[in-house]
Amino acid sequence: MNFDLIIKEIIKIIRHYLNKEDYKIYLFGSWARGDALPTSDIDIGIFGKEKIPFDIMSKILSEKEAVQTLRSLDVIDLNTKNQEFKNKALKEAKLLD
Repeated sequence: MNFDLIIKEIIKIIRHYLNKEDYKIYLFGSWARGDALPTSDIDIGIFGKEKIPFDIMSKILSEKEAVQTLRSLDVIDLNTKNQEFKNKALKEAKLLD
């Protein structure tokens, strides 16, 4: 599956559980910066008004495993990270949805 299809699929999974008004989906890391290598993982961050409930995040993480990619696909709730990590991720991030 190519990069654009992977992104569309992960957005679809996340939006099944989280609405657009309360949660934004970002691409961050090397793919957002434009310096990704063929082996680079894909980093997706979700940022919202509050932390994603554990059961919802578990479902998202479980469903993302079905996305067909040879790359590692990381999906994180940015509200669970420290402020320094969050600031760095969002500074370089690209809003996906």
